[in-house]
Amino acid sequence: MATKNPVEAVLDREAAVAAGASVKGPVKEMLAAYDVATSERLLGFLLELSYDELRLVTCDAWKRKCGGVPRNSFIIVKLNEPAAGVTPGSVRPCLLLARVSETSTTPVAADIQSTIFQIHKVQAKIDPLTNAELQWGALKATILGTYFDEGGGIAFGNDIDTFLSPHFYEVYVPTEAHLEILINSFVESASPLKVGRLRYTETETLRRGPDVQVSVSPVDFIANRTALFGKTRMGKSNAIKVILDTMLSSSLSLGQIVFDLSGEYTYPDPQTGASIFLNHQDRCNRYSLKPRRPQIEQDAGVEEPKMLRVNFFEQVSLGHAISESLFDASQQRRPDYMAPFFGWEPIDLKDLKTVLPETGDQVRYERAQSMYFALLHDAGFTHPKMSVRLALHSPIKVALCAGGAGQFAKTKTNSKGEDEVEDIQDLGVAARLYERLWTLYDNNAADTTLFPVSSGSGKPYFEPIHRALLKMIGDTNVSGAKKLTPFLAYHDPKGSDVVKAIVSDVEGGKTVLIDLANADPVVARYYSEMVTRAVLAKQMSKFSEQDVAEFTKHSVLFYFEEAHTLFRADDKDLTSVYNKLAKEGAKFRIGMVYATQSMTTLSPDLLKNTENFFIAHLNDDREIKEIERRYEFRDIGLDVQRARSKGYVRMITLSHRYALPVQLKLFAPVTKAVASKQS
Repeated sequence: MATKNPVEAVLDREAAVAAGASVKGPVKEMLAAYDVATSERLLGFLLELSYDELRLVTCDAWKRKCGGVPRNSFIIVKLNEPAAGVTPGSVRPCLLLARVSETSTTPVAADIQSTIFQIHKVQAKIDPLTNAELQWGALKATILGTYFDEGGGIAFGNDIDTFLSPHFYEVYVPTEAHLEILINSFVESASPLKVGRLRYTETETLRRGPDVQVSVSPVDFIANRTALFGKTRMGKSNAIKVILDTMLSSSLSLGQIVFDLSGEYTYPDPQTGASIFLNHQDRCNRYSLKPRRPQIEQDAGVEEPKMLRVNFFEQVSLGHAISESLFDASQQRRPDYMAPFFGWEPIDLKDLKTVLPETGDQVRYERAQSMYFALLHDAGFTHPKMSVRLALHSPIKVALCAGGAGQFAKTKTNSKGEDEVEDIQDLGVAARLYERLWTLYDNNAADTTLFPVSSGSGKPYFEPIHRALLKMIGDTNVSGAKKLTPFLAYHDPKGSDVVKAIVSDVEGGKTVLIDLANADPVVARYYSEMVTRAVLAKQMSKFSEQDVAEFTKHSVLFYFEEAHTLFRADDKDLTSVYNKLAKEGAKFRIGMVYATQSMTTLSPDLLKNTENFFIAHLNDDREIKEIERRYEFRDIGLDVQRARSKGYVRMITLSHRYALPVQLKLFAPVTKAVASKQS
């Protein structure tokens, strides 16, 4: 076969394009519904057109036929090909989509204003011709992009490639059916889920057609970051429930973790009865620091959440934080002698040398921790047989042995030939030794041989925390260990397994709801970090094993509220689990949904890498400026400040190419009919 010359090849390609364009596609079929002579959706004609904006001329009659033209409403722009002299089939069928932004002046605006002024001035009756002339005006709109037919489907570009003179273009308000197709055209068709309806303005007085439903693809949230911004009571929690419900309604292999700071995800809403857990019992597990069982759950016959217990002897910081934060709920007041106990900051032993590099500080800390463990023992905290280091110097151990401690404690002979108790003792024995040590100290506190002042640091041998713990163990005039017995409910010798259980749930595709409503912020933060670190480590281990099939088939999605406390703008700690999650989470197939009232206090790295946004009402100028720095939201700042309706957001996800004004649906209980279908 002879090779064609370049000119013939070009002609053949152009002919093929023309032939392909003549075949009907979704956009071409859509355009056929809009005709100047017959369509009631005609809004006007262009006055001016550029690559970014347009101005159109319209009149009241056309606006009324279209059902009104709210600010932010979408309009479509169609080229009148015969009027422009375009050869049929030579241009791929396309339409421009634009968003009405504001009114604009017309070339005769000054004359019209003068006429209106004179009419009002003399209270004249308006003749029909003048009345018709005064109803003309102009609108300005921002061009969002171009829809066109490609491969039998719809394609979209966020710009326009070329345009002709403005008077060749017609402007229409799309029908509800066409608009729903356009805005949802890139939502994955396999599993789109409706999250709300299109809502242009907060004020809705005009009657229009059926609601334009907005859909998202659950895939948009997989291994991606989703931000929810808005002031308190603006519907952020409902948005999270809608997203949760969306993911749980999908068939994706996904584990989710919700750190529930207010209990509103773990338990039913007291007003509506809506409950993530009740709607999706088979896919959820719940953990709580203080489990409860509301009446609606009792009627449904479901069990209360599992206790979120810890091992106070292994997770020392968390155990102490629980006691400290929940103390006021169980006691009328904090005794003065316990002040050092509440101010103490325990350190998990694995972190001891990092936090306290000096040997002397390490010894003093071990001394305090062994006393704390003895206090827990006396309070009834069970434990496997364990030993502790007393971290006491020889004169004290000799004095204890001389006082009769040798009858129950392990002893040895020191280099001076004196009997003294050994430094390592069983915990129960250590508790008895500390009872005697309190008496020894209480009677001989000024004895510098027994209790010398440090020559280096000048610190007393027993610091306030040591004295407080000894008093709680050995002083019979105070309640001591009994003050800690209310917290036995949060302890379990196998408590560390709770993290393993949560990781196992996540690996099994469960959604884990962790109720931290009764937790102090310190406790909540510790739990959040502990679980997050464990799940991240699991995903990283799968990634390092390079089992692509195993790694890619399962993802994890975290939900964080009050995100500004976790992903701080000034966080420079590269070892922080949240820092790592923000920067590298997507690589390990970990996504997150985070909510906060403030964008400006968040990590810039997190914001730059966030794919999905739901923005409700914000009224701070700094927050608005931060929003408008993003291309998709460059012209919505005033609307975000002005609108205060709950659940009214500006939304964009990976399935959408431009921001949408959406009224999110209200998360509601599953009806009996729906529940029976699900089962």
